[in-house]
Amino acid sequence: MKNLILKWLGLDQLGFTKLNGAGGLFDLVENELNIHYDLDGISSKLEDCVGTVDDLEYKADRWSDMADKIEDLEINDIVADIEAKLDLDKIQQLDDQLTELLAGYKLDVQLVKEDF
Repeated sequence: MKNLILKWLGLDQLGFTKLNGAGGLFDLVENELNIHYDLDGISSKLEDCVGTVDDLEYKADRWSDMADKIEDLEINDIVADIEAKLDLDKIQQLDDQLTELLAGYKLDVQLVKEDF
């Protein structure tokens, strides 16, 4: 029966003497699987996938938090903040100066048709 199991695992070529070594059967099987299937590489890729999923879940939580913050905003508060940041007196001064500069001028527009 042991020989059948060893053959099924692909360990029949190693010989039975290696099974009695210091590492034991489990270490022998793990080493053989690692040689053929790169268990360390597969586990590393799995850890990378888990990390990516965790990052996406974290970002999704941040978006829902931002949506809650936007829902809590009042338009009047936003307008008040913008007005507080703007220097409306300076803007009015510039508008008055431009009005004075243009006071004596008249804008005249004439359309002329050209033949091409």
